[in-house]
Amino acid sequence: MKPLRGHVPLLVLLSSGRFVTFVARLNIVPFYPELMTRFGTSYTGAGTLFSAFFLGYSASLIPAGSAADHANPRRQFTIGLILLGCTGAVVALTPSYAVALVARVLAGAAVAMTFTASLKLVAVRFTRDIRGKAVGVMDTATGLGTLTALSLLPVLSQWVNYQYLLLSLPLLCAGALALLPSAGIDQAASGGPSGRPRTPLRGLLDRNLALITVTALLGLFTANGVLGWLPTHLTQVLHYTKVQGGYIMGIVLVGQMTGVYPAGILSDRMGRRLPLVYFGTATLLISFLGLTVTGRGVLLYGLAFVLGAGISVAVTPLTILAIESVGPDRAGIISSITVAAAQAGSGLAGVIFGWVLDRTGSFTAVWLAAAAISAVRLVLASRIREHRAPGPRQEV
Repeated sequence: MKPLRGHVPLLVLLSSGRFVTFVARLNIVPFYPELMTRFGTSYTGAGTLFSAFFLGYSASLIPAGSAADHANPRRQFTIGLILLGCTGAVVALTPSYAVALVARVLAGAAVAMTFTASLKLVAVRFTRDIRGKAVGVMDTATGLGTLTALSLLPVLSQWVNYQYLLLSLPLLCAGALALLPSAGIDQAASGGPSGRPRTPLRGLLDRNLALITVTALLGLFTANGVLGWLPTHLTQVLHYTKVQGGYIMGIVLVGQMTGVYPAGILSDRMGRRLPLVYFGTATLLISFLGLTVTGRGVLLYGLAFVLGAGISVAVTPLTILAIESVGPDRAGIISSITVAAAQAGSGLAGVIFGWVLDRTGSFTAVWLAAAAISAVRLVLASRIREHRAPGPRQEV
């Protein structure tokens, strides 16, 4: 297996972008009670604020993916981070629920710009035999961003007002932007127009891509459902304090970070991605059932770790498979289609699980629904055909 040397500056940039965007996705989650008080809304309203991000993200992914195929991803990445920092400041400070909702939608669009640019760069600059490893490093940064949002921020809220903590997002965006010059991304090396005809989009849309897309949707629906609502389950059902709940969410995210890099390496060595998708999905199904019966204590800590590892193993190899289902010239648009569907699932998670909770008053119903969806995902994944795609063009 080839080492990642020579790709380190680019990988650091892409990983920093992943870190910042996942802080932006989830940084409001620990502060649902404060946001409900500030805006005078309900659980459904708080979940809708969470889901608004994914509405903007999903709606923007396909245009952003097409732009990444045809233009310079460096410019797209830069604009996305600037917009993300501005919207983060608005969410932290505005007294208006409507303004915060719009800002969350725009934040989702900003993340779509950075995310699709990074996927295009992965397809073009990393060969198949190191792509899993590279995505593993980037998804480790994803886990660190999620850990920051769901664990570090609630711990810091003991001493720092939550609005100041939300204002950390613009500073993180500025830090990521500072890494751009050292990454050495230019038009020639970033996957810009090659002068070669691209495969028509309609020629790439088939049953297999549909299966990948729906499987991705169901995966992030359940993953973001647990990340979005587990903190509330911990504090209001199991009666942990917010800080204690933050520690347990930290265990989930440590499990996620622990699983993602080995999953990437293993899928590189196997030359296949789907077996890990099966294993991760089955792990999630069992974990959701475990949440219905597990109370406070050591068993919950172990379940939290397994749950996090299951998320990474179920989601990351499928992301790589989507990239590899076509050549690099169409990687931006195809990966954005599958990710758009997945993010639609993420957006629905906040509203639908919030609705289930409002109607039943029971988190058991939420976790049983998540287990049933995981079972459906496992069936669909078993029908996907996996084939070895040609490696990307190596550009200087």
